[in-house]
Amino acid sequence: MNHKTWLVVFIAFLLSACNSPRQVTNCASVTCRPQPETRQLIIWWQPDLRNGPADYSRVSVDE
Repeated sequence: MNHKTWLVVFIAFLLSACNSPRQVTNCASVTCRPQPETRQLIIWWQPDLRNGPADYSRVSVDE
């Protein structure tokens, strides 16, 4: 492979690392919030309605 091909592969590798999900312990961003599953809903609470440190609740959905 020539130098241009290696450069393209290297840049693609670097950009793919930016897109991989990461676990952040104290993340305040919306992207860190858990996603709903097929059998559960996630309810997001306003700060004045929270009972503790969690800002969301998981609720099971029964059919």
